[in-house]
Amino acid sequence: MRFLALIVLLPLIEVAGFAMVGGHLGAMGAVLLTLCTAFLGVFLIKTQGFRTLTQVREQVAMGQMPAETVLSGVMVFVCGALLLIPGFFTDILALIGLLPPVRQGLAAAILSRGMIIKTAQTPNNRSEKGQIIEGQYKRED
Repeated sequence: MRFLALIVLLPLIEVAGFAMVGGHLGAMGAVLLTLCTAFLGVFLIKTQGFRTLTQVREQVAMGQMPAETVLSGVMVFVCGALLLIPGFFTDILALIGLLPPVRQGLAAAILSRGMIIKTAQTPNNRSEKGQIIEGQYKRED
C-alpha cells in the first residue's frame, strides 16, 4: 500500500517542485537544470561503479569482506539512478545520499541490523585465530 502511495505521490511532488523552480528560473532554466542532473547521474554511475569495483577487488585480494564497500557502491548507483529521474525532489534525495558520511552511516546501519551477513575470513578459509568452528545456532529473543 505504501508503494502505491509512493507511485502516486512522487510524480505530484516532482511536478510541484518543477513548477516552483520553473517559476524562479524560468521554464528553460528548469529544463536545463534537470538535464544537467541527469548527466551528473550518468557520470556518477559510470565513475563510481568502476571505483567501487576496483576497491572490492583490492579488498578481496587482501582477504577482507567488502560488504561496506559494496553497499556504498549500491547506494551510489541508486543515487545516480535517482538523478536520472526528471525532477528536483529525487535530485535532492540523491545528492543527500551521495554525501560520504550519509552513505557510511547507512551502510553501518544496514550491517548492524544484520540485513547483510558480514564474515571475516582469510583467503585460506581460516578464521582470524586459525581455528574453524562449525555449527548451527538458533536465535532466541
